[in-house]
Amino acid sequence: MQTPQSALLLHGTDRRGFEDEIRPHFTAADFDRIMSAYRLSKYGHRNQFRDSGERYFEHPKILALLLVRLGVYDADVIIAALLHDVIEDSYILEKQDVTNWFGARCCNFIMKVTKLKNPDGSFDLVAYFQAMLADEVGTWLVKLADRLHNLSTLPDGTDAASKLKCRQKKDKQVAETNQFILPLATKLASTKGYEKLGKWFYDELTLWCQYRTVN
Repeated sequence: MQTPQSALLLHGTDRRGFEDEIRPHFTAADFDRIMSAYRLSKYGHRNQFRDSGERYFEHPKILALLLVRLGVYDADVIIAALLHDVIEDSYILEKQDVTNWFGARCCNFIMKVTKLKNPDGSFDLVAYFQAMLADEVGTWLVKLADRLHNLSTLPDGTDAASKLKCRQKKDKQVAETNQFILPLATKLASTKGYEKLGKWFYDELTLWCQYRTVN
């Protein structure tokens, strides 16, 4: 099975290229806000790497680029894409910091996609996605872009043990996508003004699930 066409949109660039892609679509004030989030994300994820081996910062950067390439010109959504893992995976920002610097709306998007454990260390995956589904468009866009990129970058492993571990992760992501992520795309597709984008995410995520089932 061929790689889904959305892979063509999931490429990064250097900072200059990022700025060139972002700048034309935002006011000067919003561009400055986005670049502040860019720097915070890059610092928060310093020395972190993904399972695929690339530096972690490439992930939120590509999410922001993907959304802009798809015509999402809401600065709060782009900022949330850049910072969506910073609270969960680093110690440089807390909820109040994000609210103070980027506003309550942007903070809500980030907090809705952040996986926070309960005091006893447990995590309720169903409640996490239910809260996300009950939220608004910005949250759905960040999570849909996040899952699309995650599915596209799952590694294969280099030996029998790592290949098995990677296979198990692919199967888990496919099952989770079918159960929880595709309903977000369906809801986006039923939202006025987002019908085509919601359908695009639904179709591309479905293709990635099919691809990851056999690759």
